[in-house]
Amino acid sequence: LDKPRTATMTLKLDTSHRDRLKSLAVAKKRSAHYLMKEAIERYLKAEEAQQAALQSVDDSVALFEATGLHITLSELKIWAKDVKKSRNAQLPACHT
Repeated sequence: LDKPRTATMTLKLDTSHRDRLKSLAVAKKRSAHYLMKEAIERYLKAEEAQQAALQSVDDSVALFEATGLHITLSELKIWAKDVKKSRNAQLPACHT
């Protein structure tokens, strides 16, 4: 397995942020470097998930505009109640 390549970046922190990071690193028995990498990884995953969700919405809107296929709010509410009873409840079929 190839080891991921790394690159050095400089990050300037306010003194208060740096001090808080150092305190947390001591409390967690981790390095400040580890905590920063972990925080960046979590941030990237969250932002990428949000971007994927927004893209899904855009794709859904484009599909609706192209086809007119949809489900009504009342159909969605009924499905949501069914999901509470069974997680395998089938979403209603789209229609025009």
